[in-house]
Amino acid sequence: MVHFSLGVRYFCYITFLAICLDLKAGDIPSSKDAKSQTIMLPYVLKPWETRTSVSLSFTRLPVDWVETSVQVPIVQVRNKLGFPAGFTLESSLQTILVSNQLRSGPHWNFEKGWFSFGVGFDAAILYGKMSISGFDNRAYGWCTYPSISIGFTINDIAFTLSGEYSILQSLKMTSGDVEISESKNFKSGQTLSLFMEQKFWKQHVLTLGFINNFQKFYFLTWPAFSTFNRRYYIPQFYIGLVL
Repeated sequence: MVHFSLGVRYFCYITFLAICLDLKAGDIPSSKDAKSQTIMLPYVLKPWETRTSVSLSFTRLPVDWVETSVQVPIVQVRNKLGFPAGFTLESSLQTILVSNQLRSGPHWNFEKGWFSFGVGFDAAILYGKMSISGFDNRAYGWCTYPSISIGFTINDIAFTLSGEYSILQSLKMTSGDVEISESKNFKSGQTLSLFMEQKFWKQHVLTLGFINNFQKFYFLTWPAFSTFNRRYYIPQFYIGLVL
């Protein structure tokens, strides 16, 4: 829990500094302007309106999985496409080359003044490949992620708190032509995330976030996956830019 408290502390420092700088500027855009270019906020997009962002997540993996406390950067591309009646289609690709996750699903959003609310359901395809000492190790599978988000704006800063539950529906691991493991309907755990978004340059928005994963399985570490009934804490620091 040390990493959790330290990450929250840094996030609060950044948030406080951003609010102070924003108040000092004096020229405060409306809440509508603050929402208009965000991607994490459950904002109601116009039909066929899109948002795209690129990001890096720095993830500290459990020592039990990787034998050393290392931070792994994850590259992510994220997209939102608006539909009528507050619906959006949200998609993302996360990769570190040897581990990849492509997820997509429908979301429904509602907003009233400074407050926003959203629910969603994503399905994700998992694929991993790692060649070690002549062995061709691969992983194939898919997960589902029901989620809920709430958001609000202060001046030109948007905050989003989101939670999701992850279920590993199927995972098959092979070495060459030999199947070495298969898991189904594995309830992995929960994720709680806090994001802050603010206009950075022209129409581009900077996103900072802290993600708390409490998981039995994490797609990055499929080679070390076991079915032990224990959740691990996996913190992530997120920085992204809405294009």
